[in-house]
Amino acid sequence: MTDPELEPQGPEDDGAVRRRVSATRLVTVLVAVLVGAAAAGGVIAWRGGFSEAGGLGESVIGEGNSYTETDFTRSVPGDCLTWADDTAGTPSKVSCEQPHRFEVAGTVDTEQFPGAEFGATAPWPGPERFVTVRDEQCGVLVDRYLGSGGLDPQGRLAVGLMYPSKSQWERGARVLRCGIEEPGPGGTQLETAGTAADADQSFAWPDGTCIGFDDATRKPTTQPVDCSEPHAFQTTGVVDLSQRFGGRDSGKPWPTVAAQNEYLQTICPNQTNRFFGGEKNFAKTTLNVQWSVISEVSWHSGSRRVVCYVALPDRGGFAKLVGDAREQVLINGKVPTAPAQGPPGRALPTPVPLPPGYAPSDREMQAPSGG
Repeated sequence: MTDPELEPQGPEDDGAVRRRVSATRLVTVLVAVLVGAAAAGGVIAWRGGFSEAGGLGESVIGEGNSYTETDFTRSVPGDCLTWADDTAGTPSKVSCEQPHRFEVAGTVDTEQFPGAEFGATAPWPGPERFVTVRDEQCGVLVDRYLGSGGLDPQGRLAVGLMYPSKSQWERGARVLRCGIEEPGPGGTQLETAGTAADADQSFAWPDGTCIGFDDATRKPTTQPVDCSEPHAFQTTGVVDLSQRFGGRDSGKPWPTVAAQNEYLQTICPNQTNRFFGGEKNFAKTTLNVQWSVISEVSWHSGSRRVVCYVALPDRGGFAKLVGDAREQVLINGKVPTAPAQGPPGRALPTPVPLPPGYAPSDREMQAPSGG
């Protein structure tokens, strides 16, 4: 079944669609996390593609229809590619154990497609058409490449596609590379180390990380920001659930939301108090202790890490925070005033209000539509 949120929306560019869907997915998760009843993470695989500016670079393709062999043109499934800046340029092959930006999962030769759309004299299809090719072809190749477990549809990794720029297309470039990437801000690809098959794909940011705030929706983004900028929450620790419920190769079943909550409520409050240097210091922030949990589909993909964080629900979303909560935080532009006695849910993970119309259950832990 296709998720309507993942369909191209007219002339909207892929970066804009990616940002909108990323925010939507993470929001679904973190809002549900306020009562510990939905999946952690939450970015579905609507990513990738390189624009003309982020193509393969002019040095990849030779004059006329002759090709100059490069690490990109020689790349095969299992190869990892990287580049020095936020555009692809001419990627270099590196060991997958080293930092890299793209892991090749398969190739797509568009010349083999029926019809003349990708023929020798066909015009450059453009980014929107390449996005369609990615969605039609790359998911299958990535799943086949990863095998058992596959890509976590709610994790930090995503299906990507490297395609030729217009000038390269005109010189005869027709082979595309499907692969796996970790999307970053502005349509960039973050560096990651290790193969995707062996990676824990959970969203798990270092302690103290602040995650961005979307003014239009009052929801979190997926991207870390400086804590002096508006943000939705700040992390206070990472918890590896494999220590309690079994590692990725243990064969142990997915722990229910209730089981995860029972375990995490013994960890996150204490971890948060340590992060703030004591319960009294934390109480002054008037924020809530909260945490993410792992969905069943993510569990079977090998994801095991969750985050403890502090935030405050507000108007069906999150309050806008500015500042490191360990020093001075503004909540919706105001300095928090701590009550004489901390309200429930701030020092302990008491459930906090849900947005209107949201009714979480274990059933909602299944993969999202299209995942």
